[in-house]
Amino acid sequence: MSGLLAQDFTVFENGQRQKIAFFDAGGGPVSIAVLLDSSSSMYSGDRLGSPEAIAVQFMRTARPGDEISAMDFSDEVGPFQRLTSEELRNPSSVTLAPAPSRGSAVYDAVATALCHLRTSKNLRQAVIVVTDGVDEYSRITLEQLIGLVRSSRAQLFMIGLQSKPGFNSHHRVESRLTVISGQDIDNPIVVFDRLMKESGAESFIPKSDRGLGEALGAVSKMLQSEYTLAYYPQKSESKLRRVEVKVNRHGAHVLARHFVDSPQDAAQLVHFDEVTCTVSPQFHPYPYEANLTHDSGAMTYRENFSNPHSGWPIHEDSHYVSGGYELSSPEAGFGDVYGAMRSSGIDATALPNISSTGASTLTALREYVVAAYGPWWINFRASVNVNADVDSAAGLVFRMNELGYYALLVSNTGQNVSAELLSVEGDGHSQRIIVPWFTVAPTRLSETEISVEAIGNQISIFVEGQKVKTLQDDTYAQGLIGFVISGHSRAVFRNLVVEQR
Repeated sequence: MSGLLAQDFTVFENGQRQKIAFFDAGGGPVSIAVLLDSSSSMYSGDRLGSPEAIAVQFMRTARPGDEISAMDFSDEVGPFQRLTSEELRNPSSVTLAPAPSRGSAVYDAVATALCHLRTSKNLRQAVIVVTDGVDEYSRITLEQLIGLVRSSRAQLFMIGLQSKPGFNSHHRVESRLTVISGQDIDNPIVVFDRLMKESGAESFIPKSDRGLGEALGAVSKMLQSEYTLAYYPQKSESKLRRVEVKVNRHGAHVLARHFVDSPQDAAQLVHFDEVTCTVSPQFHPYPYEANLTHDSGAMTYRENFSNPHSGWPIHEDSHYVSGGYELSSPEAGFGDVYGAMRSSGIDATALPNISSTGASTLTALREYVVAAYGPWWINFRASVNVNADVDSAAGLVFRMNELGYYALLVSNTGQNVSAELLSVEGDGHSQRIIVPWFTVAPTRLSETEISVEAIGNQISIFVEGQKVKTLQDDTYAQGLIGFVISGHSRAVFRNLVVEQR
């Protein structure tokens, strides 16, 4: 709505009405940062075009005096590029170097953009984020990012492209969601809503190319028709000020930020690299980084699970125990049905649904409890000690990504140790047997050491230090390391060591 005057607005701080000291009807130049999520989930079949195409579509609305920057991000952020006048006149020439992708660090990317905008030439600022919103790899938290937003001038316009792991399809908006690795993440719907309200902007979830174009057009129109109001705040012991803006015009609705914070306080929340403006790894380390060592350029990750804050998922079925990490299913101990079939040479997965007491089926027994964490691996050797129930199947998962993972399962029958290798799709319900169950060695210990070495498409399996199988498979090339149990069982994992190869 254009044509409004200062007297059409009322401003309150902490409930007290304020005198408007400055009023501007908008239309001036804006410094805009366009952030483009390039993680692999953004390139699936139902996506609304490439990030570069989306950026170009918005850049066509640039006006004289506007300052537009673009940044590509996945789990890594940047570089941050200020676009030249020629690039703005000819946006089809804009190309962003694709970032290596294991997932997204949305919060870190927005924080980096806000850091860069501190040196922009325009007082009016906006950040446009095109993402599916699934943040698994940020060093900072949502609350830390909100502190930054409250202290910045920029508005955040979130354009969310729906993704299966991020958006709840059952019409319930949970604050947290659990992804394939067992980690809990913030629900993107909740994130979009909070960031929108905190910065006085809008969020959009388009479902088609047309909807995306309408969202970008709405952002451009809002930036061109904003009003700026300023007042002199009263002295207060609290640096955080609650702001409310009302518009005294029938049928009008106002969007404005709800809180304003001190930049000095925000600087204590998030620390940046002075040169690149990226979030500082020194001040914001991942929990697993305390267990990393580097020797001659090769990385080694050692986890003995003595620190319950080292980052692994904590749920009812996956949690730290004394000197180890435990996975369990709701009916631990029922796995002996499946185990007995295997020890007798029967392929239980090929049989129809057979139930015990009519409640549990082999389909249920083949479902998995998994947990994964730590660095992202391509070529490596991983070893762990497994102490599982007799006749239960447990072991390592590796190269876990959003598409799925490999699962190396071992079973201690009380007489022999058996092993199997599977590839499992991301939903956990579809699987392919790569190496069927085979007997490895007689049982000597209740705890079994298993290892897997993956270099390129060659996978080697070790039990108690002895190589028992080598094969080639191209299903998954990289991902996380973790643990798995199959069916109704329980297992404790100790002394995980992963070495880069």
